Amino acid sequence: MDVTFSVPTPKTPRKPTSRDERLRCETLYFEARWTQDQIALQLNLTLAQVKYALSHRLTPQRHKCGQKASLNTPQRRQLVEWVTASKDNRRVPWPDIPAILGWNCGHKAIRTAFKKEGFVRRIARKKPPLSYQNQVQRLQWAIEHEDWTEEQWFSVLWSDETWVNPGRHTKDRITRRIGDTEVYHPDCIEPRYQRKIGWMFWGSISGKYGRHKGLFWEKDWEKINEGSYSGIIIPIVQEVMQQYPELQFQQDNAKGHAAAYTKSVFAAIGIEPIYWPPNSPDLNPIETIWDEMKDYIQKHYPQVHQSYKRLRSAVQEAWESITHERIKELVREMPQRCRAVIDAQGAYTKF
Repeated sequence: MDVTFSVPTPKTPRKPTSRDERLRCETLYFEARWTQDQIALQLNLTLAQVKYALSHRLTPQRHKCGQKASLNTPQRRQLVEWVTASKDNRRVPWPDIPAILGWNCGHKAIRTAFKKEGFVRRIARKKPPLSYQNQVQRLQWAIEHEDWTEEQWFSVLWSDETWVNPGRHTKDRITRRIGDTEVYHPDCIEPRYQRKIGWMFWGSISGKYGRHKGLFWEKDWEKINEGSYSGIIIPIVQEVMQQYPELQFQQDNAKGHAAAYTKSVFAAIGIEPIYWPPNSPDLNPIETIWDEMKDYIQKHYPQVHQSYKRLRSAVQEAWESITHERIKELVREMPQRCRAVIDAQGAYTKF
């Protein structure tokens, strides 16, 4: 009596066979002379998978394409050590690096090596210069004020001035074709004006009361110095401080602010500005207000013009768009700003 054997089918659904599995099927069938049933049992495949593997020729295995990196790992490490060794090295154009290091490679190899090591080339951020003494003073100030309460921060009358131009204040990004075909297309050009008008604006804020008085520095006034600052700005500060005597006045160390005559005027009216570390705009929340005002003008009045009247109106509108809640948010960031200065040991921060 003939006995019929059936090949059990795997109980769990199988994924598509891999290239290695199909290669083993061919080897066992054509060279070892195994039957299809034996191969299916050995490799835990279905008969359909085995038949497919034997009836379809394997495609040639593709090797990785592209040019191999011409700089090896030790060279890349040397490149990183060199570029991070000094301020000047970080500013050397990439095409000039092979000649400096004595390497026989092109700038594409340098670019690939930097990419592998996690480096890119970007525009440097602009920050005030910081000496070692400046960093020590900033660090000390941040440590002394890190534990201030919200009430203490809200009781500071923050002040500063900024120069405002019409139109955009950030770089304009466009979408164009790769290459040079559209570099000078009229739609891809940003006009450059030789003499853009501008206006100096002074303002003050506090977390407790929001915006205080803002002032346009009129065109027929002299430049901001100890005389003009004492005669124009200090009376405004005095008025605010008389109305809100619990506030402490803050100003930066600009020449007109820190001059001996200015200090004597403050002393005569009984106002003692809080000590402020040098070159520390990142510790003043009003600096963010200036950026947001310029963003407002850029969004609502992007055209460049020569009308002081239009500019004055736009600046005033932008100033009035700053809400008390927004000022509170920025003042509440002061512990974070202090912590950032401490973490940087008095050096630059993201603010």
